[in-house]
Amino acid sequence: MSQHQIPSQRRATVATVAAIFLALSGCGGGDDDSSSGTTSTATVTAPSITTQPTSTSVNSGSSVTLSVTASGGGTLSYQWYKDGSAVSGATSASYTIGAASASNAGSYYVVVTNSAGSATSSTVTLTVVTGGGSSGSGESWNLTTGANSADLVENVSFDFTVNIDLATQAITTSSARLLVGTTASSVTPITLDGTTVITVTADTYGLTVRSTVPDDIRIEYALSGNYAGSLTLLGDTPAKLTLNGATIASPNGPAINLQSGERTFVELSDGTTNVLSDTSSYSTRYLDDGDTMDLKAALFAEGALIFSGGGSLSVTSAAKHAIASDDHVRIRDGNITLYSNAKDGIRTNDAFVLDGGDVRIETANGAGKGIKVEGKEDDTTPLGFIAINDGTLDILSYDKAITASWEGDEDGDTTTTADDPDPRVTINGGTITVSTFGTPYEDRNTADGDDSLSPEGIESKSVLTINGGTLSITTTDDALNAGTGIVINGGYIYARASANDAVDSNGTMTITGGVLVAVGANGAEGGLDCDSNTFKVTGGTFVGFGGRNSSPTRSVTTQNTVSLRSSTANTLLTIKDSSGAIAFSVLAPTTATAILLSSPQLTTGTAYTVYSGGSIGSSTEQFNGLYLGASGHSGGTAGSTFTISSTVTSL
Repeated sequence: MSQHQIPSQRRATVATVAAIFLALSGCGGGDDDSSSGTTSTATVTAPSITTQPTSTSVNSGSSVTLSVTASGGGTLSYQWYKDGSAVSGATSASYTIGAASASNAGSYYVVVTNSAGSATSSTVTLTVVTGGGSSGSGESWNLTTGANSADLVENVSFDFTVNIDLATQAITTSSARLLVGTTASSVTPITLDGTTVITVTADTYGLTVRSTVPDDIRIEYALSGNYAGSLTLLGDTPAKLTLNGATIASPNGPAINLQSGERTFVELSDGTTNVLSDTSSYSTRYLDDGDTMDLKAALFAEGALIFSGGGSLSVTSAAKHAIASDDHVRIRDGNITLYSNAKDGIRTNDAFVLDGGDVRIETANGAGKGIKVEGKEDDTTPLGFIAINDGTLDILSYDKAITASWEGDEDGDTTTTADDPDPRVTINGGTITVSTFGTPYEDRNTADGDDSLSPEGIESKSVLTINGGTLSITTTDDALNAGTGIVINGGYIYARASANDAVDSNGTMTITGGVLVAVGANGAEGGLDCDSNTFKVTGGTFVGFGGRNSSPTRSVTTQNTVSLRSSTANTLLTIKDSSGAIAFSVLAPTTATAILLSSPQLTTGTAYTVYSGGSIGSSTEQFNGLYLGASGHSGGTAGSTFTISSTVTSL
């Protein structure tokens, strides 16, 4: 893993919006300045944007208006775009949606045109907040950050605490209103004001806690001590599970089995160490109504799991996932280590959100993915996203490290696609280190289902947006991959793929900011690839190495880019102007036949020379061989010279 240093003051913080910057024409598609419609006349001034549209959030069913103000000669025409496609009928300076729904959420920009040319506005995000969904009625989700007030444990008052010493199976409570009765036939009753509302049963698998507390009562279960069995919790109300130095090793099934569709807040008590593990034995178990229990992980929950607290949790799974929820998983704090011998580290249906904490996930050779969100159809709140806001995430996986995996062709439960989730991935901050080690291969037996292996780093089946954070992604397959678009607005990103593209979008690609070093394989693979789709560059400092790179699209690219033909591993490449000022400098990490780079320091009309070798006197930052704020280059061999006359320069 490459090492780098980033000053703490430059670490990106959580962004509040995700932007999906999609534009007008194919990258590398023969885009030509002569066909861009920018010919000026003596009497007509080309359009310019005087007031940009702004990102906004709106409740589902409410009206929302996006607007722009532009100046320019002659008659101005307008066309709004959503996720890169023209919006039918949206041809005015403002675009109003009368009753917003989830399908309206996305990225918008407007192109203003007259006879002298065109101007493209900033891209903004429309977030539609919807209620309901599988996580409980009345909830509001922000799909960019995963914000949901119902996940805040501080918003919930827990009325009573039931303490269970697993080593002795002694049970105590926090209030005289909640009394522990006498154990009979392996069942211990707990009464609330004289009525039995909880039973703790010692059964074949371990301890089963059944709760029938009233809907307005919240119970905290505090676990401590060592236990060789499974702890099962049944109930219909949200609960808190406090792990206070608990070690649970289950010989059959999950170590903790939460068979409630409601939230469970898992509190890791400060300073404590908690350990969960299972074995390969998972016998079929049944609920009280005769239905089969769903048993998917060493720590399994039918409802949402929200982790917090200053303690540590280690989960090892022999047969299933380490942690799984049929709803969503949020980690707010804690030191969490997961190891899966057979399947995924974390598996959810609706979402995975990381707000803080220190998380490490490892899967064994031949096992599964680090984090997978499957996605689930829903007619009110179709979820299936990943949001990483802060914290530290370290993944070593055989298969994909992070994936929001829903695909349109998986739509089998309903005939409509309106209830399909948006499998987006948004990185707003944090420190992410990813490494995959499986060898990629295509489907080897089409008659027997898909058995391909694609050990990508971060994958979104829709849009992958990076707004901030520090990422180091080293993979065998694509380091970053997206189904419809990749947007890089900020952050420090190192992406290296040994057998495929470093950054691969099956749709558009947009870079507006941040620092990126992308190192792909040679041959047909490369550093930056978006097939024949729009590649828009408006900011940032980046370089892509590999066998090839997609070419930025001139008509929408506003920051200058340069393509070089080759590099030799561990050789310094430096671009200087005639005065010796450095516009770009990078220590090539690999021998490559294509290099694409861009920086705000590359200015139009300036003549530059490319130098190979030599040394840099000083720099403000170094990021995986990329020098930022470099000065004092000496030595080296002068090569190609060029003058920038277009935003896309190829040598």
